[in-house]
Amino acid sequence: MFSTRSRPVGITLTSLALGALAAGCSTPAGNAGDAGGPEFIASAVDFSCSGPFGGFRTWSSTPGVGPPGAPDPSGATDGGIHSGPMVTYINTKPPSGSTSFPIGTIIVKEQTDPSLAQRQIFAMVKRGGGYNDVDGTGAINWQFFELSNLDMCDVSIVWSGFPANTDPYASNPLVCDQCHYLAKSNDYVWTAGLSLSSF
Repeated sequence: MFSTRSRPVGITLTSLALGALAAGCSTPAGNAGDAGGPEFIASAVDFSCSGPFGGFRTWSSTPGVGPPGAPDPSGATDGGIHSGPMVTYINTKPPSGSTSFPIGTIIVKEQTDPSLAQRQIFAMVKRGGGYNDVDGTGAINWQFFELSNLDMCDVSIVWSGFPANTDPYASNPLVCDQCHYLAKSNDYVWTAGLSLSSF
């Protein structure tokens, strides 16, 4: 039997508004081109085994850094930040026919040669919300990270956004943006295996 009672309109509208707000903030999905849309703010747990994506080493992977045969864009601006053999991981592939990666996409590049504790690890996260619009020349909506392995499951964040003053390449804090801006046609992602046209 259904109740004939009704809630006051103000309470119902407030409940609906709070529910919609919570739903918008709790998911990494959204319109990648919407500068005012939802944001996905990553933390160290999003890269770890206990996180919502199950640990970056379990994600789809591809070798390499940049497109085959293309000049290495990093050599001109960063002294070769992405050096040595690397594996690139992505938490979620974009839907077929996408022209950009969805908000909540996490891409991790990890060296494979050094010991676990010595590996260089960089990540870029599709944060959204118009983040990183550096005078129209940044990797808009993307946030950059350097990570450090704590063990096979967990990492710590060395820096996010821009290189920390302690890093050897920090003399140019826009080094990530300057390089990735050259790959604007692929939503600022260089890795050959992550070409949007291949999904």
